[in-house]
Amino acid sequence: MINLAAEGLERIQEVFPAYQSKNIAVVFESSELFVPYLSVALDSLVDHISKGYNYDVLILSNEIKDYDEFELKRIVQKAPNVTLRIINPHHLIEEYMRTAQYSYLEVNYYRMLLPWILKRYDKVINLGADVIINHDIADLFNTKLNKGCYMAGAPDLGYLGRLRIDISPDYLGMTDPYTYVNADVLLLNLREIRRNFSQLYFMNLWQERQLMCAEQDALNLAFDGHVQHLDLRWNVFPERMTSEEHIMHAPEESIAEWTTSLSDPFIIHYAAVPKPWDFPMVGYGYSWWNYARRSVYYEEIIRRMCLIAVQNSENHPQQIGVKGALVNYFKKHTPKWLRPLARKIKRLLKW
Repeated sequence: MINLAAEGLERIQEVFPAYQSKNIAVVFESSELFVPYLSVALDSLVDHISKGYNYDVLILSNEIKDYDEFELKRIVQKAPNVTLRIINPHHLIEEYMRTAQYSYLEVNYYRMLLPWILKRYDKVINLGADVIINHDIADLFNTKLNKGCYMAGAPDLGYLGRLRIDISPDYLGMTDPYTYVNADVLLLNLREIRRNFSQLYFMNLWQERQLMCAEQDALNLAFDGHVQHLDLRWNVFPERMTSEEHIMHAPEESIAEWTTSLSDPFIIHYAAVPKPWDFPMVGYGYSWWNYARRSVYYEEIIRRMCLIAVQNSENHPQQIGVKGALVNYFKKHTPKWLRPLARKIKRLLKW
């Protein structure tokens, strides 16, 4: 095993695989704000590993503090075959960001440039932080990629539905827009990407125009016709999120596949809103909170949820919050003869 300290790429010019054999490489991109939610995803990943592989977890960030790095590493320490490193690739993308015509998040740049940030890797799994992993991630890593395939991902059923609502099928100019995949669960063929593309090509591609979904749009466009579809169970959007409405407009066979995948998700991806940390009643919200309760960030997650609930109840009392629930109840159940009194009480309470 090649052991690298998490010193950041300012001093480490190349990142080597953590293990010399059976190395399962998994990458997250994260901001400081998302660390509590990333801790939940990491815990679920470690809960579903096998002894037959070594798990090389890399977190790309230029924000994560030392104490957060310590806590994230504590999560994986319970498994002897998992290594976690924090890598800071900021210096590789800062010039692109400074001269860019269109602005994207720094973590978007990291995903676009993974083949060159991880030059010593042939293949990697890239995940978003808003996931729960219910299956050994090694099975995804070991997926055989077809010849000429640059990445494998699950169809983005929310996007497919929106092609029939508010996104033109000609928006990206893809050969078949219904092959569009979600970018928060990807298996990337880094070696083939490096062989056929330059990092300058990627940086120019998403500067030709402002893209709605940043690197997700750019990757789908760049690899058009060379994307392999994964079993949808590797990227299941839960019910009771805004994506559900979009999915209901997708092709019938896609809706049927989604319904089936809900019964046995390998990865639950809270891709839309509300997130489970803001509204626990989303589909599979209980799965997310089962891990959140184990996190050292549990109280911080609760604090943030309370702040969001109060803010939403003030702005949209009819939608969320205890106050909103009471308002809705009395609107529905107060007899007509009591409504003038109810209105007076509401004014007194400043509802």
